[in-house]
Amino acid sequence: MTTVDVDAIRDAVASVPDPELPPVTVGMLGMIHEVSVDGGEVVVTLLPTFAGCPATEMIERDVREAVASVPGVEHIDVRFVYDPPWSSDRISAEGHDRLRDFGIAPPVGATHDVPDAVRRLPIAAAPTPCPYCASTDTAKESGFGPTPCRAIHYCNACRQPFEAFKHL
Repeated sequence: MTTVDVDAIRDAVASVPDPELPPVTVGMLGMIHEVSVDGGEVVVTLLPTFAGCPATEMIERDVREAVASVPGVEHIDVRFVYDPPWSSDRISAEGHDRLRDFGIAPPVGATHDVPDAVRRLPIAAAPTPCPYCASTDTAKESGFGPTPCRAIHYCNACRQPFEAFKHL
């Protein structure tokens, strides 16, 4: 019997690209809640970014494929849970960089950026910097973007519309 390497499972899951935001992975988004292994049985528990996220079926399929490549895996169970709820604070620093490089402003006000972990109220949140020119002279045009986790903003400095990942 082959022993399944839990770290290899976690790495495989973490490397799965988000189907709606291919530059970032499930790991960068902080969607991995738990990975457990019992013999060849693997259970991966993920936190979807939104209830009703339309990408969960694709994420499940891609996670299954990634985990199946790890030696010793016989059965894979992928679960989505909502407790604890996913938060944009779970997005890694690399995830923030990748979002910005892709032209999507990362969420502003992540608690890991605030020394005392005090959350700002949405009305007092810092402006969303433009991912193209870094100006903070921006305005939210719509709270509804192409996916439930994104909003549309406009940069008054470079006059570019851009998407921003919502701070949740």
